Amino acid sequence: MADLSPRQNDELVRILSHLDWGPERLAAEVNAVVGDQAAINRTTPYHWRDRGRVPRPPYDQVVCEVLSRALGIAVTYQQLWAAMGPGRGARTLSARLLTDDWTPEFARAALADATAGAPVRLQRPADLFRPDGLRLVARHWAGSDSPPPVGTGPLPVGPSHVAELRGTSDSKHRLELSFGGGLVLESARRELGVLVKLLELGAYDEATGRELYGVAARLARLAGWAAADACDEVTAQRCFVAALRAAHVSGDVRMGASVIGCLAAQATFLPNLEREAVTLVGMALEAAGSAHTAAERALQYGRMARALGRLGERPAAEAAADRALAEIGPEGDPQERADLHRMLGECFLFLGVRQRARRHLEAAVAGIAPEQARARALALVRLAECCLLDGRPEAAEQAADRARGLAAGMLSIRVATALKEFDAALRAPRTERRAAPAEGRAGGGAPAVP
Repeated sequence: MADLSPRQNDELVRILSHLDWGPERLAAEVNAVVGDQAAINRTTPYHWRDRGRVPRPPYDQVVCEVLSRALGIAVTYQQLWAAMGPGRGARTLSARLLTDDWTPEFARAALADATAGAPVRLQRPADLFRPDGLRLVARHWAGSDSPPPVGTGPLPVGPSHVAELRGTSDSKHRLELSFGGGLVLESARRELGVLVKLLELGAYDEATGRELYGVAARLARLAGWAAADACDEVTAQRCFVAALRAAHVSGDVRMGASVIGCLAAQATFLPNLEREAVTLVGMALEAAGSAHTAAERALQYGRMARALGRLGERPAAEAAADRALAEIGPEGDPQERADLHRMLGECFLFLGVRQRARRHLEAAVAGIAPEQARARALALVRLAECCLLDGRPEAAEQAADRARGLAAGMLSIRVATALKEFDAALRAPRTERRAAPAEGRAGGGAPAVP
């Protein structure tokens, strides 16, 4: 059991003494940052100083920011709170990710949680957000404006720093597509941690602040993709919610809609959340409206079709698939068309419409760029499943062998699991293979890239 006996925070005592502040002055400075609605009681910092309590997010980071600004040097989380021990309130991921105010301060708290990861990797349904929680975050994202993200810290941050951070995010994304989420998950978290520090301690205007939060949304989304590829659905979901909060602060509607699409794609393959995936995509389409490009709308309808296929609702799934193909058109970007074909192949595999599934999956395999080896490997596994269900085991094994060649050395639990499930299906009696689509097992496992 954690030691929760009273323990003075010597570092906080030292800093407050140097500033000639009492706990009530600290409370006033914190409240000036968080605003009246999130204000703390003026006596709360006494508990931090004299009893060793650690404030919950975002107040833990706000205190660091306030003291850094007052001293003119950085005061870090590690310096101020880490010595108080793990059981004192700071480092656990919380469902308050869903209910806290949608402000830059709470977005930073969510991003800080994403850098830490889950303290215990449990994979119980209760660890995941409930359907009403997912709808709640989507409504908050779509229905409110964020206060301007202006930094008043000691570190000047400019456009060149934003460009470097964006370049790092893009390069990690390319590596993840080629070699799997396991390669980049921890490095993406570390990079996100650097960005969170700049958000806390930086001096930047509103325009630069929105750009910084936009890059943070990209990095948190990447961490979510990588966690999902490692089959850590709990961490992935929380990273996506952090990304959505950052996108909300940035004002980038397209990024926010993309993150909602990620949550929907993940929900498609989680217990009892398939219907929620359809709802989330609908909310993203409505909120983004004309801000979406045709390709982005097509991919959203592709996600919707796949979720409807998972539910076994063939007419609605076919309508969504047709809409997706109409949106992207014959002149659409080849890579985006390949991504869409992969989604629609999974949709029709769920429905048991194997001829259409095979056409889409073959188009996906042919169109996915070589550098996106993970997505191509997964499409090949789905094609192998389709061939096996069609009674063509030789073609199925050929497709699976191609997938194994791509997956060799790849740090993707998702692809490894898909291949393992295919091998089990290959060994199963043929009658069981035929039953798989009706039972919803074909194409099992969440997509490698939402």
